[in-house]
Amino acid sequence: MESNSEKIIQVLKDRFQRPKMKFTLTRWCLTLFIFLNRPLPVLPTSSDSTYSPTLEPEPFLFLVGKQKLLQAQHKCFDRMQKLPPYQGEGLYCNRTWDGWACWDDTPAGTLAEQHCPGYFPDFDVEEKVTKYCEEDGVWYTHPESNISWSNYTMCNAFTPEKMQSAYILYYLAIVGHSMSMVTLVISLVIFMRVRSLSCQRVTLHKNMFLTYVLNSIIIIIHLVEVVPNGELVKRDPPMCKVLHFFHQYMMSCNYFWMLCEGLYLHTLIVVSVFAEGQRMWWYYLLGWGLPLLPSTAHAIARALLFNDNCWLSVDTNLLYIIHGPVMGALVLNFFFLLNIIRVLVKKIKESQEDSYIYLKAVRATLILVPLLGVQFVILPWRPSHPVLGKIYDFVMHSLIHFQGFFVAIIYCFCNHEVQAALKRQWNQYQARRWNGRRRAHRAANAAAATAAAAAALAETPPIYICHQEPQNEPADNLGEEAAEVIPMEGGEVISMKGAEVIAVEGAAEVIAVEGAAEVIAVEGAAEVIAVEGAEVVAMEIIEQESSA
Repeated sequence: MESNSEKIIQVLKDRFQRPKMKFTLTRWCLTLFIFLNRPLPVLPTSSDSTYSPTLEPEPFLFLVGKQKLLQAQHKCFDRMQKLPPYQGEGLYCNRTWDGWACWDDTPAGTLAEQHCPGYFPDFDVEEKVTKYCEEDGVWYTHPESNISWSNYTMCNAFTPEKMQSAYILYYLAIVGHSMSMVTLVISLVIFMRVRSLSCQRVTLHKNMFLTYVLNSIIIIIHLVEVVPNGELVKRDPPMCKVLHFFHQYMMSCNYFWMLCEGLYLHTLIVVSVFAEGQRMWWYYLLGWGLPLLPSTAHAIARALLFNDNCWLSVDTNLLYIIHGPVMGALVLNFFFLLNIIRVLVKKIKESQEDSYIYLKAVRATLILVPLLGVQFVILPWRPSHPVLGKIYDFVMHSLIHFQGFFVAIIYCFCNHEVQAALKRQWNQYQARRWNGRRRAHRAANAAAATAAAAAALAETPPIYICHQEPQNEPADNLGEEAAEVIPMEGGEVISMKGAEVIAVEGAAEVIAVEGAAEVIAVEGAAEVIAVEGAEVVAMEIIEQESSA
């Protein structure tokens, strides 16, 4: 008997020396929560033992697990009665119910195995439970208890390796939502402060960004205040479930506002008859109002049919009340974008240059739709290999928890219009700052510049700082980022974005547009025009006839 026991122990060691981690993504969240909130129940060590948790677990999940256990027991007894007698040759172990799982007739000297039962959250259903049939046709008995024994040790969902991975995913979620919240708030400030970006599509951006900010705030509160607080979950206060309701609502709003983005572009480009003056209240109704329906329906169904503490369990099909409309919005948005691309490609072939502008606007939404919807498509197909499974978990959690970060990067920071507007604002700020330092000495400096220019003109031919043009030709730096343009004689000066324009002795016209910080016309400038924030100083402006 002793030799058989040593043989069994060696077989079990060889069998389980490399435990596998095969969790599904959603079960990770529940596993982490149970670990942080209460001690683990004790797994049975023999077929005669009765399961009794060391501490009272969550009431609802405990009742659900007990009901599953009773159902499995009845099915096992019914199965044992209906199966025909053992048809093999030689010794075998009889079919049996060990208190947790059902075992069929097994040939002697065989190690039978099956997946761990999923009665309670601390069970890893992807792992295996084993039961050894000895050479004499008797189920293996434990040497200490001397009763039939099944090996459930690998069913523990909280091994150190698994918990290390769970903690990594836990902190990844906190970091991801924190970064998303920061970048989204910065993007909202940019959209609100830069008036040149005000339009209906940016209004859609701001609403979608707001939903991601609120969702990240709710998730961070949940991870920091609810998950580590076992006493709070045990009390099951109403605010805990209210927090869950708003999380599901905001998550739905994320995808419905993205649908608004696609619908707006589709209306603007494909249904061009409605392109001008779209009514925003339709989009507010779709983005903020429609998600209330599945969120409210889920809350009611959860309270009536699966009312676990704080609604933390993901082991329920009621979540499809939320995920179904979200997947529908993603699919509809994807077809919108495909139709938009079809129309734009057709217009581009017809040499309509403005179609390229619309194509750039569609590109951001086309990237985000599959990026943010990938978790609903490939979620069920987690690799069984331990290393590939860890990579899968890391990638999927990164996509889920960094969604707001990706939205802010693609819609705001990588947008060329936003970059140009911020650059223009920065140039104007630098120009105003530089002009303030010179304000006290402006008159003296202007007089000195006049004298120096007159002296230089008598000795050397006139030059242009930005362009080497003939003396009587106009200086034209349209669209340039030059800081200063100084014509010495004659012609016309036009500065679109320059910081300073000085016209000396006979410049016919000086025009500063879009943020020129200072325009100085001295002795004979016929006309000085400053548009959009330029400051004008004219030392001696005479009539057109004099400058001619």
